[in-house]
Amino acid sequence: MRNHILLAFLLLANLSFAQTIEIEPVTFPYSDIIEWKGMGALLLSKDPSGIEKQINITLVGNQPTSIWDQKFTPKNEEYYYISSENARYVYFLDNLDLFNGKVYFSQLNSAGNVKSTSIHLGNAVKKLGNFDYNKLELINVIVTDKALVHHFRYQDKKNKSVVEIATFTTHHNFLSYAVELGSITYESLKNEKYGHWEYVGFTNDQIFFAARDYQAKQNGWSVKEYTSKGKSKTGFFISSPEKIIPIENIGFGTTGSYYLEDKSNLELGLLTQINGLFYLVAGQRFGDHGAQITLFKLVENEWEELNNMKLNYFIEKKNLKLGVYPMNEGVGYHLNHNGYDKVSMIYFQKGKETPHNDFTERTIYNPSSVFERKKKEEFNVILSDGFLRFNTNQLGKAGSVTFEYIKQ
Repeated sequence: MRNHILLAFLLLANLSFAQTIEIEPVTFPYSDIIEWKGMGALLLSKDPSGIEKQINITLVGNQPTSIWDQKFTPKNEEYYYISSENARYVYFLDNLDLFNGKVYFSQLNSAGNVKSTSIHLGNAVKKLGNFDYNKLELINVIVTDKALVHHFRYQDKKNKSVVEIATFTTHHNFLSYAVELGSITYESLKNEKYGHWEYVGFTNDQIFFAARDYQAKQNGWSVKEYTSKGKSKTGFFISSPEKIIPIENIGFGTTGSYYLEDKSNLELGLLTQINGLFYLVAGQRFGDHGAQITLFKLVENEWEELNNMKLNYFIEKKNLKLGVYPMNEGVGYHLNHNGYDKVSMIYFQKGKETPHNDFTERTIYNPSSVFERKKKEEFNVILSDGFLRFNTNQLGKAGSVTFEYIKQ
């Protein structure tokens, strides 16, 4: 019996092992870390005096040394990191709101190549009609696998309506295309059954927007699909599950909406699309005084319940403040309600649970923080064959830094 136990222990020990990865110092101390999910950890370093504007990027993954080093030079002291699950590019935007119709950025691909340029989105928008691009209100910026997407709103005071506009800029040649998603009257927006258009996800060259709607005596969403060149594809209506409670969408993840001023909207569930499937994260009552967050999957136009997270201390007079980030494993979320300010995940796999970690500003740049229980100073990155663990107390100090790589 003892030999069988020892053999089992040795077999388990061989399934995983940890090793230390030491990353050599560069010109300036490593000052920050962000995750490129699926790729690894991006260490950033810059001149602490601010004299040199250049930012150095070092990618760390499952190799014994850094995978590559690259540099870019932002135009301003502040810049904005944009990334998404399953997108092969990330962007560092110099400006969110258009500057004379333009957006400036540095594009980084998975091979470590950087392109810094600007695009004139205002010219693309002008092709739609008589829109003053200086009066466009930016709602979101998203990177998909094929394009950089901007979402704007335009106040059409003459017709007392809001016009929704999206632009698509292809990664490889930076050509921009604009579409009008639709418009909604000021009067209609007073009715909770109708809402603004919102970006909800992508799969390959399918990019989806949805707006809260009411059709055939059912609450739900109108959905529109576009390609990376702004070509309109399918449009359809998805009905909502019954008996769900309002959610205040506070956003979660490295999209432009996170960096903008608070534009939280009250929604009847948060619709999202990834890997060809639609999901919904919604609030439901649970018992006499509780509630739960439920993850639904759309199967043949019916909502199938996958998993849920119970809230034992639900305060009915306060909205559930929730933001979601779709990932291949499930939907990561940030929940802020009644003193509970945590991040976690609801898996697509039924019955699978994850720990809850405290929300911090760094969590936005570390989507993998929802997978494992961790300390605040830890930065964990899930890889295809294991994960990296980094102690952020090393940042801002001269010399090399170390990662723990745990292969599984």
